[in-house]
Amino acid sequence: MGKSKMRKLILLAGASLGAFSAGSAAAQTAAPNDTDTAANRTDTIVVTATRRAESIERTPVSVSAFGTETLEAVGAKQIDDLVSLTPGLELGRTLTGSNNISIRGIASGAGAGTTGVYIDDTPIQVRNLGYGAGTAFPEIFDLERVEVLRGPQGTLFGAGSEGGTVRFIQTAPEMYDWSAYGRAEISTTHNGDESYEAGAAIGGPIVPGVLGFRGHVYYRKDGGYVDAVRADVTPAVDPATGNPPAPEYPYANLVDFNTTEVLRKDTNSSNALTARLALEFRPNDWLSISPSVSYQRLRRDDGLGAFWLAGSDLDDADYVRRVNFQGAPGSNPLFTQVDIPDLEASEDTFWLYAVDAEIDLSDTVQLISSTSYFDRESETFLDFTVIDAFQYAFEFFVPEGYKSMSAYGVAQENFVQEIRLQSTDTSSRFNWVLGGFYSRNKQGSTQNIGNNFVSNLPVLPLFGGVAGGQPFGPGSSAVENAFGTPLLGPKNSSYIENRDLTEKQLAGFGQVEYEVIEDLTLIAGVRVAKNDLELDATFRGPLNNDNAPYGAPCPAGETCVVGSGTFAPVYVDTSGFKNSETAITPKFGISWQATQDHLFYGTIAKGFRPAGVNARVPAKFCGPDLANIGYVDGQGNASQPAVYGSDSVWSYEAGSKNRFANGRVNIDLSAYYIDWSNIQNSVFLPTCLYAFVDNLGDATSKGIDLAIDLEPVDDLRIGGTVGYNSTTYQDDVITPDGTVLGAAGTPIGETRPWRFSLYGQYDFDRFYGRADVAHLTSAREYGETDPASPQFDPLLRPLESYTTVNLRGGAKFDELDVSIFVENLTNATPLFGLDAQFNNVVYTASSLRPRTVGLTVAYRY
Repeated sequence: MGKSKMRKLILLAGASLGAFSAGSAAAQTAAPNDTDTAANRTDTIVVTATRRAESIERTPVSVSAFGTETLEAVGAKQIDDLVSLTPGLELGRTLTGSNNISIRGIASGAGAGTTGVYIDDTPIQVRNLGYGAGTAFPEIFDLERVEVLRGPQGTLFGAGSEGGTVRFIQTAPEMYDWSAYGRAEISTTHNGDESYEAGAAIGGPIVPGVLGFRGHVYYRKDGGYVDAVRADVTPAVDPATGNPPAPEYPYANLVDFNTTEVLRKDTNSSNALTARLALEFRPNDWLSISPSVSYQRLRRDDGLGAFWLAGSDLDDADYVRRVNFQGAPGSNPLFTQVDIPDLEASEDTFWLYAVDAEIDLSDTVQLISSTSYFDRESETFLDFTVIDAFQYAFEFFVPEGYKSMSAYGVAQENFVQEIRLQSTDTSSRFNWVLGGFYSRNKQGSTQNIGNNFVSNLPVLPLFGGVAGGQPFGPGSSAVENAFGTPLLGPKNSSYIENRDLTEKQLAGFGQVEYEVIEDLTLIAGVRVAKNDLELDATFRGPLNNDNAPYGAPCPAGETCVVGSGTFAPVYVDTSGFKNSETAITPKFGISWQATQDHLFYGTIAKGFRPAGVNARVPAKFCGPDLANIGYVDGQGNASQPAVYGSDSVWSYEAGSKNRFANGRVNIDLSAYYIDWSNIQNSVFLPTCLYAFVDNLGDATSKGIDLAIDLEPVDDLRIGGTVGYNSTTYQDDVITPDGTVLGAAGTPIGETRPWRFSLYGQYDFDRFYGRADVAHLTSAREYGETDPASPQFDPLLRPLESYTTVNLRGGAKFDELDVSIFVENLTNATPLFGLDAQFNNVVYTASSLRPRTVGLTVAYRY
């Protein structure tokens, strides 16, 4: 590590930790952090999976919980860092900024979310609305723990917890003792830029026993590792034959890529800023009020790490991508000045305001109120130059100076109020919780595609437009004669959409647990939820005109004028489309605490996700596609479903949590079988390129989740996890005319059937060392990688298997912890999202961050 990097680490460590060193002498006796004192050992973790605090080994739910010390030991900064360590958890991200999180194979890119995501008691997951929707996961700093609850959690956690729930539990204020945590880190990535972070959290009593607080500020910069370059790209030629070469996976050989200039080194850097302030006020011994405000801002400089296979060196994890920069208007008669960026920047910001109140009505009954407001906005840019250069100018390789950019926007405003009345006497044979829930969620989605070269093109070959031609004659542009309208606004927009969804839910729920005989408990619960939603959607721009002339002649006897008459633009908007339903989700369970060390349980539970409303697709433009797959009305006219219904699962699970050898051996095992009915699926219309949602198909999910933790000798801990899942369609998924969209037995989504993780940690005196190994098997054939699918592409392959190795070693000096680490030791380079750009010869993908070496300094008391 260079001197400049070491100097920066010292400065960061001093800024983050110095205040605590000065203040520790005045602090009261430090409260020990007992949420996860033994790294991955689960016997000390307290969770709230059943809406009351209880140790994880006595909770009859399949749950993975990561306490503060485990999160630090594995270097977790984001939810992505926990996926390979958590059986059943999947997370996929796209270049538009959207993501899809799922548990136990209950995954869908259409309709409502299948996994509940909570910050404390606030649900923040989004619907798949538009093309850029994705949940804003909180950064991992100053969290008490992260819980992953597997299986339907709809009784206690509501709609959307169909496959499971992920909860981020923030650190509570301190009422009696002072505590603090600081962390500074610096690292360098192979063929990439340096990364660094600094954060500080502190909590303590303002008025002991009456008013306490907890607050933090945290900043992280992740250095990029993909270079943005200018390059000459031409089709490759086999010198022996003079023809294009035969494709060789991963198809870098299909083009000749000659870098002429490195425009931005390590262009895909990003940063995160979070802050939080929480108070707790106890005016007496029966009332507690806890207001809090949390803030998070994520910024990316340029993209999510996608690179061109041509020009990149996979063996050395050296990645490049060609970037298209706008040409100056005077350099080419096609170019105009437009308000679009050159880089794929993004920003995602949220505020979370919450007030929790607890009232002890008696020694055995407690009333809990949780009120919150979640306000989020995000914008992501994605380069569309390759697509637009092909579809408008029929250019297979982008000429210098051409630029097209799509902007995706997401907005959320969620108001949530939940009230729970519950028993608190854990020694009682009868425990119960009753609750009411109300939420009003507003979600918006926008997309705007602008460009700098299309408005002056003389001809649009694929759309029949010729400048000065039919139907508008001399002085008209090719765009106007193709689409009946010019490009719009300062971006020269060809496509604009705005979707606004308002969803309200009113629910009542209850769950009872009765110990019928000693150590044998029966569980029953139910949730009844009324869901109402309304969608408004507007579409503008040339590509959305459902009355486009496509170069047709002006009717005899008429004078055709852009914007009026025979070819006046017609836009298919959606106004006030509504859907409403009532859902009932019961749960039944049995729990047997055979001994203090052995718990066995079984659960039958129903989960659901709410129904929805489709935005209308252009009837004229998409009519042939709709008719081809049987979507017609009673008169035989093309027609799409205006609404779609909820889908649901019935889950059957058996599990056990066992401790042997005085707690030195811990085994958590569960097996499950899930019936998934009436699945919300996306129906893609291949010619007009629109999509809608319909309920098509049923599926079965089955698998096992296993976690083992061992302490064979003092100070040595070894453990691991195994997860297996198979989620497949029960029967053929067919459209109304019998078109098979998915064959029986094919998987739902590009999921990996097996995942394994293994860790080992040894502590000796002040020192410790830890190794984490994770292996994910290749994904099943699905969609374009499935030979039985109509979308099959023989050049594409399922997600490949890969193994990662992470190492960390350090020393603890009282409150100070200093460690060095290596992430992705072997420089594994699995390809994610491998696909061809629009010209079918330039392949792009993303991969893991290359090998990263760093130093962490943490301080806590």
